[in-house]
Amino acid sequence: MLKEIIILAKSIKRGGYCIAGLDTETGEWIRPISDNIITEGAVPKMDTILSNREELKIFDKVIIELVSHSPTKAQPENYVYDSSVAWEKTGTSSLRQVLEFRGYDKVNKIFYNTEKSVSEEEVGGQPSLLLLNVNNPSILIKTFEKKKIQFNFEYNGCSYNFFQVGDELVRSKYMNRVDGKYPYNDNVDVVFSLTDKYSNTGRYYKMVAQLFC
Repeated sequence: MLKEIIILAKSIKRGGYCIAGLDTETGEWIRPISDNIITEGAVPKMDTILSNREELKIFDKVIIELVSHSPTKAQPENYVYDSSVAWEKTGTSSLRQVLEFRGYDKVNKIFYNTEKSVSEEEVGGQPSLLLLNVNNPSILIKTFEKKKIQFNFEYNGCSYNFFQVGDELVRSKYMNRVDGKYPYNDNVDVVFSLTDKYSNTGRYYKMVAQLFC
């Protein structure tokens, strides 16, 4: 099954990437995943090299050969792709064009509640990818055993704190800064992603997959 999607998220995951985008026909979210169970479907870097030998970028429009729909309880948008077929770039889009095409997702809360994670009992029936505009954003850097880069913000009148940031460029920008809180523009468009269940906690975590400056 061939699908053309607009890439809106390319976040780091288990040595590879979590890739997500919008179906150019329906506007629905699609998360192409590999068949590698060990990396929980992360897309390896070599598979982000397109048929024209360019590396996959945000807003690229690409055609992907999808093998099967592979939803989980938390992630209904998952599709296993054929790793033997290189993704083909057909053009580029922009945030403005995406918003004109299908707008922001409309939700009252970001993934079931206003916490940074979701319980097993809460999960089910909602999408695990959202494009939203948020207010009063900031980057929080805190070093424990290793440095964490987190995102605090407000949405729909509620405060959200300590979302892990998977956006590779943002992580690179802030990784060498000292611990502290850094304001991040007045408002910003964000792609949020809900992880599958972490076995050591039994909870599902909310990620910042992509930040649009």
